[in-house]
Amino acid sequence: MTANLGTITRIFLATLTLALLAPPASAQDDSHMQWWRDARYGMFIHWGLYSIAGGEWKGKDYGKEQGGASAEWLMNSAKISGKEYRGTLARQFNPTEFDAKEWVAIAKDAGMKYIVITSKHHDGFCLFETNATDYNVMQATPFKRDIIRELSEECVNQGLKFGVYYSQFKDWYHRSRGRNAPGTMSNEEYLAMVEKNLDELLSNYGEMSVLWFDTGGNDVIEADRQGARVRELQPNAVICSRLYSRRVPADKRKYADFESLPDRMLPTERMTKDTETCMTMRHNWGYDRNDNHWKSEKDIIEFLALCGARGVNLLLNVGPTPEGRLLPEETERLKAVGQWMKVNGESIYGATYSPVDFDFWWGAMTQKNKTVYLHVLEWKPEGIEFNGIVGNPRKAHFLNDPQRKSLAVTYDAGRHITKIDVPEKAPDFRNTVIAVEYDSPVTADPDAKGKYHWYTTRSRRHTEIRENRHAGNTDLLDAVKEAK
Repeated sequence: MTANLGTITRIFLATLTLALLAPPASAQDDSHMQWWRDARYGMFIHWGLYSIAGGEWKGKDYGKEQGGASAEWLMNSAKISGKEYRGTLARQFNPTEFDAKEWVAIAKDAGMKYIVITSKHHDGFCLFETNATDYNVMQATPFKRDIIRELSEECVNQGLKFGVYYSQFKDWYHRSRGRNAPGTMSNEEYLAMVEKNLDELLSNYGEMSVLWFDTGGNDVIEADRQGARVRELQPNAVICSRLYSRRVPADKRKYADFESLPDRMLPTERMTKDTETCMTMRHNWGYDRNDNHWKSEKDIIEFLALCGARGVNLLLNVGPTPEGRLLPEETERLKAVGQWMKVNGESIYGATYSPVDFDFWWGAMTQKNKTVYLHVLEWKPEGIEFNGIVGNPRKAHFLNDPQRKSLAVTYDAGRHITKIDVPEKAPDFRNTVIAVEYDSPVTADPDAKGKYHWYTTRSRRHTEIRENRHAGNTDLLDAVKEAK
């Protein structure tokens, strides 16, 4: 009876603490989300001890292209003990070529507005200085530099928002995993470590714009305590829904600011609530020396546009090498997307989801103020036609035309069909953006009909794109269905 009363008392006190920490309902607002909504595009960085292994362990390939989990899941996939994993890899982690200034500059030139890096992934290793465990970059490796500090300071210098991924629930090194895989801590000790880590990350690195939690559990009280601590120490931080398990109902995720979709997923329809998806440039998240299934720059630009059209932020991943460099294939693609964004960024930044809940055989729409942006992913010289928008456009022009010369437009008022005359050849084979301007705010026809053609298994268009996509190159159509 005494034990039960003690448990009840602890739960009551935890609940009371959360209630006191949370602001009153009347004071809650989402103004801290505005920068994130406008940004639309960020860099995800998966980096840690697993980069040294590169997806291999004792001669066996555990990378995602082999059908298993991704390279950063090596400790779990190969069933490596914490002692062996740390003893083998931590002493080798010495990425002397790491240059925070260079990484942030690459992200900025790519058109990205924020960076999120794995401060602690599921293997339990911390890329930052911490007093909660000696399993960190300062104490367990010869590198002895606080990677999180260097990146956070450089993001301030170059004007990008900075955030951290933190695996709060799954930890194969610290947290006890049962008789066959004991951790170094009891459950109570582990939760105390997490709280200490969060206090350090939220207090020692300036503004923390994103807390990207991952694989949350079903214990809502535990998750709420962590979310409340973020609100207390960094009230303007944006919190990922993965603070909670996906099994926790949405209305119970008190501190989730945005919905994080399953990895590499594009929703089948537009999202009217704050949503983000994370995507790799190849199969793996962490560095994998054998993974050559790279997506093309067109693939990435397409996906970025379709994310915007469905109201979803894109967090695009890089997996640095154990030396601390981004791969040439990554930097080349990021540079190409950045060049496209310099010309077409107004159709992404601050733009919202399509005014109609469908897309078109040629691509999809985003919108901002009195302008609709047509992201033409497949060209048809006979003209680009769309339905669903009421009113005759004031002007239509290519965003990549410095002179912004008008294109000929016809509008069928009875059927609300607009057609734009275009040249025979696409100005940009990857994604030509046509800005369609109106004299008043864009109005959608509530009776408009259509379907989704792009990146959905439900349509023939999906099959056609797969059959005609770059030969020998893995496209996003395969990737969007994968999960970590």
